Amino acid sequence: MLIFRIFLFSFVILCGSLSLFTESTFAQSSIVNPNQTYSTARMLNDIKKLEQAYPGFIKKEVIGKSEYGRNIYAVSLGKGDSTVFINGSHHAREWITTNLTMNMIDKYAAAYKSGTKINGYDVKKLLNNTTIWFIPMVNPDGVTLQQFGLKYFPVKDHSKIIKMNNGSKNFKRWKANAKGVDLNRQYDANWKNLESPKAPSYKNYKGAKVATASETKAVLSFVEKIDPEMTISYHSSGQIIFWKYQQTGSRYTQDYKYASKLNKITGYSLVKPRSTGGGFGDWFNKVEKKPAFTIEVSPAVGETNVPLKNYSKIWSQNASIGLYTAQEGYKLFDTRNTAASDKVT
Repeated sequence: MLIFRIFLFSFVILCGSLSLFTESTFAQSSIVNPNQTYSTARMLNDIKKLEQAYPGFIKKEVIGKSEYGRNIYAVSLGKGDSTVFINGSHHAREWITTNLTMNMIDKYAAAYKSGTKINGYDVKKLLNNTTIWFIPMVNPDGVTLQQFGLKYFPVKDHSKIIKMNNGSKNFKRWKANAKGVDLNRQYDANWKNLESPKAPSYKNYKGAKVATASETKAVLSFVEKIDPEMTISYHSSGQIIFWKYQQTGSRYTQDYKYASKLNKITGYSLVKPRSTGGGFGDWFNKVEKKPAFTIEVSPAVGETNVPLKNYSKIWSQNASIGLYTAQEGYKLFDTRNTAASDKVT
C-alpha cells in the first residue's frame, strides 16, 4: 500500500511537471528568429507560418506594392474593434525594426494562446479588446537593396541606382526606397519646408511632390481603412522618442503622459518638443489628431544597419510596447464611443 501511494504521489508530481513544462515551452516557443538578417523572403515565410499556427487570430493582407512591385504586407493580431498601428523599416538600413515587429507578433500570439503575461500585461485581455495592426516592412525595395545590392533589381536601372549612391556599389548606408525617395519625408506635414537634396538620393530626398511614392500611398490608404487610435513608428538609431508635433492644450498633456510612459518602459530619452515635419508620426498627429510616437531603438551606429548583437537589448526594452499601445488605444476607443453614445442619448 505504501509503495502504491509513493507511486501515485510521484505520478501526480510528474504530470504536474509535464504540464508546467509544456506551458512554459509553448510560451517560449518561436516561429520568428530575430537574431538574423531579416529579408523580405524570410519575413513572408514567417508570416505564413504564423497564420498557420494561429488561424483566424493572425491575418495578413497585401496593402499595396513597392515601386519595383514587391508586396507590402500588413499583419493583424487580436480580436477587438479598437485598433492601433505599429510600423517598421520605413528606412532601408533600419531593417532591425522588422525583426522587432515580427518578434512582437510571434511572442504576443504565443502568450495569448498560453494565457501567460508579458511584463505584467494581460495579453489575452488586451488582444480580445484591441487589434494590433503591423506593417513590419514599409520599404521592401530599399531593404532588399541594402541587404543584397543590385542583383534583385533590373540591370537597366543599375547605373541610376549607383548614381543615387554617389557612385558606390556598397549599399550598406542606403536609407531611401529603391527609386531614391526617403519614405519618412513624404508625408504632408510641413513637407514644403523640408530641406532636401535636389534629386533622388540614397538618403533624405523628399520627392518631387508630397505622398507620391507607392509605399507612402499604401500606408496612407491603409491607415484610412483601419482608423487606429495610436501609432508607433519604429526607426533604428539613437535611443530617443519623438512625440511632439503641433499638439497644444489637452492633447499636449495627454501625449506627454504617453511619451513619459514610453520613456519609462524603454529608457529612451524624449526629444525636446520641436516641429520638423515630413514623417509619418508628424502627419498622423497633424491630420488624425491622435497620438503618434517615433521610437529609435539602438545606440547610434552611423550610416549602416544596426548590428544583430544589439537586438537582445532592443527586445528587452521594447517587448511590451505593443501591449502598452493596445491598452491605451482601447481606452481612447472606449472613451470616444462612450461619449458618442451619451451624446445620442
